[in-house]
Amino acid sequence: MTHETIRFLGLSKRFGETVAVDNFSLDVYDREIMGFLGPNGAGKTTAIMVMATVYRPTSGTVEVEGYDVTTMPEKVRGFLGICFQDPKFDNRLSIQSVLEWHAKVTGVSMDQRTKRIEEVLKRIGLWEDRSKKGLTLSGGMSKKVENAKVFIQKPKIAVFDEPTAFLDVPSRLTIWEMIRELRDEGSTVILATNMMDEADRLSDRVAIMDRGKLIKAGTPSELKQSIRGGEVLVVKSKRPDEEVIEEIRQIPEVVEASYLEGAGVRIYLNQTGRLLQQILAIFHNHRIGVENVTISQPTLEDVFLRYTGRALDGK
Repeated sequence: MTHETIRFLGLSKRFGETVAVDNFSLDVYDREIMGFLGPNGAGKTTAIMVMATVYRPTSGTVEVEGYDVTTMPEKVRGFLGICFQDPKFDNRLSIQSVLEWHAKVTGVSMDQRTKRIEEVLKRIGLWEDRSKKGLTLSGGMSKKVENAKVFIQKPKIAVFDEPTAFLDVPSRLTIWEMIRELRDEGSTVILATNMMDEADRLSDRVAIMDRGKLIKAGTPSELKQSIRGGEVLVVKSKRPDEEVIEEIRQIPEVVEASYLEGAGVRIYLNQTGRLLQQILAIFHNHRIGVENVTISQPTLEDVFLRYTGRALDGK
């Protein structure tokens, strides 16, 4: 039976007057990818840093494989491999030396080190650059090295904080594939991201976070299905009067309508095709020009917007 590998138990963390994590409770199960999705400042990294014993909780706690992070930090660290948001390795060393050192201190056997380092570097496109010093690397190359540390270690619990920042699309897809393989080989994975598609495509479950709080958690499908209305209609226009929004809301098939600055009017509804002309007529009658219209299925961006009232970019 699947058990709770990690338990966030009423976790709060304050820095002075700033509340970074606020009464956060969540169970992460064995061999799942749990996505932490939210904008910058949502509390994702802080929650991870408490779990990793870097920060002490202000109140509440985190348990890792039954060990409390405040009373048994050494035990907790033994389970973890972390790809930090900002790469953390000695940039005076070559890529090869960084990974050899990391493999050694995390207990990778001598006969496995050379093999794993070569395999991982070839997959992420750094094999030919293995002699380069960290000081000479681009942001994307440094991020690849940070990811490589975890892939070579193969920890019980793998944590990836913004793992594909600065990476091009082909590199991003490779990292995603390798994270899935870690899960399939037995690792429990926490993925912190502010990218909706990354959380959607990678995560078995997603915890939506905002302003230090857990907003809602579930599988990507469950979260998207929690939005009433089967389709999302976005009408790009200048800001309409509240009277226009209210008139749209009066249509029986419309579940919700709101204006998001810079993104237009967002309407959750059923039977978009039949209602499109009726909705556009409302704009026309109020002499509001329409720039663009899009119709889509709900995404995790819509879920975040629905429960927080703002977009993932924080606007």
